[in-house]
Parts: sequence; structure tokens; C-alpha cells
Amino acid sequence: MPAPEQIAAALSDITAKLVDGHDADTVLRMITAACTRLLDASATGVMLVDPRGGIRVVAASDERARFVELLQSQIEEGPCVDCIRDDVVVSAVDLARETDRWPEFTPAATAAGYRAVHAIPMRLDNRALGGLNVLFTGTAPWAQWQYDLARTLADLSVLGLSQEGDSRRADRLVEHTLTTMNDRVRLAHATGLVAGSLNLDPERASALIHQHAGAHRTPVRDITRALVDGSLDPAALAPPAEARQERPPAG
Repeated sequence: MPAPEQIAAALSDITAKLVDGHDADTVLRMITAACTRLLDASATGVMLVDPRGGIRVVAASDERARFVELLQSQIEEGPCVDCIRDDVVVSAVDLARETDRWPEFTPAATAAGYRAVHAIPMRLDNRALGGLNVLFTGTAPWAQWQYDLARTLADLSVLGLSQEGDSRRADRLVEHTLTTMNDRVRLAHATGLVAGSLNLDPERASALIHQHAGAHRTPVRDITRALVDGSLDPAALAPPAEARQERPPAG
């Protein structure tokens, strides 16, 4: 296992590139190099699902690894193909035993000098958009820390691919953060108004706001804005049974 400071330094370098807005190709090259080094692998490759069909090789730590990755994409068979299709980690600690599983890929990969492979899905929005393929020239059973580190590097690969490359990226990040915070503050204010008007606890008041938004197919932020500016009466959110629980007028 590499020393903790080695892992920390590699991850720090990669995240610094992400924050600085480096292009995806640069980040993927760093990740394949770090993956190979930290996991004591022989090579690493990255494959992505092509929206137009098939799977493409987008990065490889060396040409031999690129050949093995290209082979998988062409014959649509192999650990990384299965990993992406099934959205699961696929491990072959001894490729010599996997001929029945991958009848075309296995002999070609072993002829290229590889004896083991671990494929990690690269996930975004609850689906696999690609795979990180870690190759070994010897048999290679993995410990849990190796799977965990490979998943972290796969996640960083996805972040590298999803980075925006234009000059307003930082501005939009701030704008999005402030908008989210404002929405939360307005929701809390609106929840208090509904709770006070209908004599409800905050959880029930918040639920009514969301139910009203869903029933009218209106964003929650629009409902909370209307409640706060007074254009929507809190009583309009209450079902009949709760409307009767409104506090009587003072005096």
C-alpha cells in the first residue's frame, strides 16, 4: 500500500487541476498515471459511452493499454464493457481463467502481456458513463483500499469530464450557490408563515408547500416567493381539514 502522503499528494494535484479549470485530457492523463502508480498497476485506461453508439477509448497510460482498450470497444467484449453495461465493478484477478467469459478478449489481452484487470464504473446521475480499466502483468487480487482508491479516481475522472471550460465558470458557481441559499431562506420564511397561519408544525407546513407546488406543477421557489410577497394566501395551501384549524382572529 502506498504511503498516505503519496495518495494525498496525488489527489491534491488532481483536484488542483480540476479547480484551475484544466481541460479533461490533461486531467485524465494525470488520473491514469496516478492510478497506475498508486495501485502498482502495469497500465490504466479510460473508456466512455459514445452517445452515438458504442464505447470509445479516451485515455490510456501507454500504447499497449490503448490497444487492449480499443480491442474491447471494437469487439464489444471485456471487463470494461461489462463494467459499463452493468454499472458494476468487474474484477478478473487471473485472466487465464476467463476464456469462457470473454472468448475473444482474453487471449488477445494475455498475448499483450496482461494477466489481470479490474474495471471500475465512472458514474454520473446514477448511471455508468464510462469505465476505468486497471491492468496488471501479474495476477492481482485486490484489497478493499484498492477498490476504494480506484473508485475515488474514477469519480475524479467524471469531475474532470464535467468541468466547464469557459471564463464564467467561477461566476456561475457563485451564482448557483447564492441562488440555492436564497431559495432555502425563502422556504424557511414561507414555512414559518404557513405554520403560523394554519397552526401547524413546521414539518407539516413544509409538506403542504411542496404538495401545493406539485399539484399546480409549479416550482417550489415560485410558491415560496408568492407566500413571502403576499400574493398567495397560506390558507390556499390547506386541505379542508387543516383549513378548519386556522387560528381565530384576535379579539
